[in-house]
Amino acid sequence: MQISSPIIPAIIPQSYNDLVEQVKKITGLPEVHVDVVDGVFVPSVSWPYNSESDVVEAFALLSQFSLEVDLMVEKPLPAARAWLVAGADQLVFHVETISVDAFAQFTAECPVSVGISCSNDTPLTVLYDYIPHADYVQCMGIAKIGSQGQPFDMTVIERLQQIKQQFPQVALSIDGSINESSIPNLLSLGISRFIVGSAIIKAEYPKEVYQTLTALSLS
Repeated sequence: MQISSPIIPAIIPQSYNDLVEQVKKITGLPEVHVDVVDGVFVPSVSWPYNSESDVVEAFALLSQFSLEVDLMVEKPLPAARAWLVAGADQLVFHVETISVDAFAQFTAECPVSVGISCSNDTPLTVLYDYIPHADYVQCMGIAKIGSQGQPFDMTVIERLQQIKQQFPQVALSIDGSINESSIPNLLSLGISRFIVGSAIIKAEYPKEVYQTLTALSLS
């Protein structure tokens, strides 16, 4: 997995037009993390699941970035294949939606980096079976996945420590409630990537916040 920047803006588009507007806020930055939620795996629903859209229509818009897609959907394999056509450079699966065997088969054939994630109430022993087949692990900084603006879930710190102890070479990413307050508590844990949603996207000056968080993550 190539690391273009330790800070990656995250968006949950509510429509294609919303995707366009959110992308405008971060144009010029190297990477974007797009959350897609289907209203089944998690209660909330986002584009393209709330419309008849094809994700391929976003190819031209998102091709300016290194594109990571977080597949918070009940059926991730069809979604993953669609996003590969749409230019995804990294895909994140969740253990709750795919078997170890299916994940291993997909990653063996996939031309891009693939991460694995799980909710904080899923035992780490479940996650451990997937890690040998993954390029990186994404831990969740929030208790309930699928929406932005939640408080930081401190239980993830011990989970990160345990993962690193069991798999010292694995690349770690964290997603959810990442901001100026939470980053200092995470710097000693060997995290490569900080996925930042509302702290950047909802800021008055998103690119300035991005620069501030980048400096903080490298301190």
